[in-house]
Parts: sequence; C-alpha cells; structure tokens
Amino acid sequence: MKRPTQKVRYKLLKVLCGIIALFYLHNAAADQSLHVAVASNFLSTFKHLKSEFEQTHNSQILISTGSTGKLFAQISHGAPYDIFLSADDVRPKQLQRLGLTKQNKPFTYAYGKLVVFHPGILSSQFSLGYLTNKGVEHIAIANPKLAPYGEAAKQWLVHKGVWTSITHKVVMGENINQALQYVKSGNAQVAIVALSMVQQERDSRFTELDSKDYQPIKQQGVLLTHRQAGAEFITFLSSEAARTIIQQRGYGVP
Repeated sequence: MKRPTQKVRYKLLKVLCGIIALFYLHNAAADQSLHVAVASNFLSTFKHLKSEFEQTHNSQILISTGSTGKLFAQISHGAPYDIFLSADDVRPKQLQRLGLTKQNKPFTYAYGKLVVFHPGILSSQFSLGYLTNKGVEHIAIANPKLAPYGEAAKQWLVHKGVWTSITHKVVMGENINQALQYVKSGNAQVAIVALSMVQQERDSRFTELDSKDYQPIKQQGVLLTHRQAGAEFITFLSSEAARTIIQQRGYGVP
C-alpha cells in the first residue's frame, strides 16, 4: 500500500486545520451567546434590554419565553438556560433550593402592575359592575397555577368579591400573552393583564388596579450557569440604562 505523498499529506493537514479552526470558532460563538428564559409578560421589555446590552457587550442573546410555571418546569428538567427571568419571586427561590442556581441569590429586577384591559369602553366608563354585566361574556386571565399575573388577577377578583359570580365567564390562557390574545381575537371582552402589555398600544383602553388589592408582583431573576456573559447581563440589569427601559414600559424597579 502506497504512503500518501508529501503533497497529499499537506492537503490533509490543511483540511484538518480547517476543521479544528471551525470547531474553535463555533465554540467561541457559542461562548459569546447567552440563553435567557423570559416570562411572557416581560418579553416586549426584554427585547429592548437585549438590544441595549448587545450594543455594549460582545454577546448575543437567545430568548425562550413562556409562562413562569412552564419555564420553571423546563429548567427543573435540565433545559440549558443561562438566566431565568421569572414573573414571581417563588420559582427562583425554588430553583435555588434545588441547587440549580449559580453564583448569586435570586434578585428582583422589576415590580409588575396589573390592569383591566377593556377595549369596548372608555376608562372613564369602567367600574367593577362592568365585569358582571351581561354584555361581558368572557373575561380572560392567565392560568393562576402557571402564571403569577393570573394568580394576581384571581386575587383581585376575590378581594373585590366578584370571583364567585363571574367564574363561569373566566377563560384562562397558558400565559399572559394568550390571555390578551383572547380579547384581541374577539373571544373575550375583557382581560386582566400586565400594564406593560397594553400601555404601548395605540388607543389602548385599560384601568390600572390598586396594588393594595393583590399581593405584590415581585419579578425575580436568577443565574443558572457560571458564564461570564450571564454575570455581565445581571450587572447590566441594575444599570441606569436598563432601569429606565424597565420603568418606561410599565414596571416599578427596586
């Protein structure tokens, strides 16, 4: 059997070097990317934060979104996220107790605000009686078992003494985006959702609810890996630029 000539060996070496280079480039690109799990209510705001962060850091952010409960379940079963931005302060602490968090304790990045979205009437015309009106056939909220905003919506309705009388009207989305979509598609007349989801829309008609009538929606995040880019993003979230973006889109900040 003939041995490869020097020319052939040189070509093989070039191909091998090319493969190795591609491997390292791929790993470098992967190392610069950050995978963040974002609660549905915060998705629109997070996209603005993502843009700001990528302009000033050598990292790219990949986004996965869904209800807080669904994302928590994915992380518990090994989903490879670097950061989890929850819509509550319960799941991040549960992940910490499970030993699935890294470097830092859960941190608060925003406080949520609840509204009744009622496109059929002006805000000046809204009252609690509107929800029990026969003209309102369906009231959309996120599933309280999966979504903190759904839990807060139920708390508000219970506190106001109308939950029992309107339970038959309530339709539940898997997350807060789905609850809002029920109204936009005409399948519900009212939705109880996050302020951040409706204040940016043109001609949006909504009534902000008194935060004393439901438990505070403390949105916490947690770092899930030892990636430097993850630590940098968490530091960025407490910057003045990030805090301004979060406040402008309907949230309180710590």
